[in-house]
Amino acid sequence: MHSARFLLPILAPTLALTACGATGTENATDDTASAPPAASADCVQDYDPQADADTDYFPEKLELDHAENLTIDYENHYQVVTVEEPAPDADPERYVLLRCGLPEPELTDELAEAPVVEVPVDSVFSRSTTHLPLFQLLDRTETVTGVADGSTVSTTEYRERLDDGDIVEFAVDQTLDQELVISHDPDLVMTAGVQDPDDQGVRDAGIPVIANAEWLEPTPLGRAEWIKLAAALTGTERQARAEFADIEADYRDIAEQVADAESVQVLTGQMRDGVWTVPAGDSYAGRLLADAGADYAWSDTTGGASVELDVEEVLAQAQDTTPWIAGADWGSLDDVTADDGRYAEFTAVTTGEVWTNNNKIGPTGGNLYWEEGVSRPDLVLADLVRIVHPDLLEEHELVYYRQLDEA
Repeated sequence: MHSARFLLPILAPTLALTACGATGTENATDDTASAPPAASADCVQDYDPQADADTDYFPEKLELDHAENLTIDYENHYQVVTVEEPAPDADPERYVLLRCGLPEPELTDELAEAPVVEVPVDSVFSRSTTHLPLFQLLDRTETVTGVADGSTVSTTEYRERLDDGDIVEFAVDQTLDQELVISHDPDLVMTAGVQDPDDQGVRDAGIPVIANAEWLEPTPLGRAEWIKLAAALTGTERQARAEFADIEADYRDIAEQVADAESVQVLTGQMRDGVWTVPAGDSYAGRLLADAGADYAWSDTTGGASVELDVEEVLAQAQDTTPWIAGADWGSLDDVTADDGRYAEFTAVTTGEVWTNNNKIGPTGGNLYWEEGVSRPDLVLADLVRIVHPDLLEEHELVYYRQLDEA
């Protein structure tokens, strides 16, 4: 379990240890010896359809409090995972997670065509680096056996597995190699929340394709709670509850520390192809800024995406606003003005008050912010608070953001 790096230690809720329906080993009998373990991390042995038909094989259940795009429902022998929007404007998808060693259920109605995945899984091909921390936090890094493009991976543990050949690349340049995927026969392929026509060939080969569409969640904690999908797949429900409880508590503690502070006006966003984009006020990034006690000229906009602006409009509204919190891959202040000379007109550039989220770049160019930040909104929020309110969280060292210097 991770530990908070910038707060007083936060104790995770005590988890009752129940196994075999007993409250302690002193109550165990021969009749309970064959009951399932408390976690669903093992295959069921010697299933008896008459004696075990009513046994609950998922005693460690997951509840979702923040995620809006994911649900997990339980039957005795299997779970039903529903992704309401697996890709923008796509219809809901359902997946049946069957406890290994149990007979496949007769599925009807909306589950009749649902893919069935035996859990716990041993091999996952991941289309997005944001999936990697989900398994790492659950001590299941070995479950990831394929990544789309290894050059985008930053985490040391995954990089070592790439170097050792324990992880293969299967979608370099976003082009899925169907033959490679089928030849490795993973337990499932996890999408990045977009639809790819090449996925159908993988499905036709009998390999389940499961959508991870956490990026469509509007809140930071909603995105982070998708760790529970990884837990449902790996039988690590108890650990996921504890990990997420820590992240949630840390995030709320930071937000509460900022709640009484005076809001600070910031400049955010940057230009891409001549268009300045800023997060909408109720978007994921907008909510992070609000929780960090930051305000910006377009914080009252609505929608979950970005707002597109002309640089002249940004200059008129926020030319003298500092600090500037960007998300560009700049190495220095000189890189900012080299990118577009109009940036030099902003006070934040002339005074050196520009921060961007490339503090940790992996050996092949991957950015840890884009890999880990979704799973650790508490650390992202702590960084933002440290920038916006430097008198708060004084002991916190920036994790993902850094202040740009001159070259």
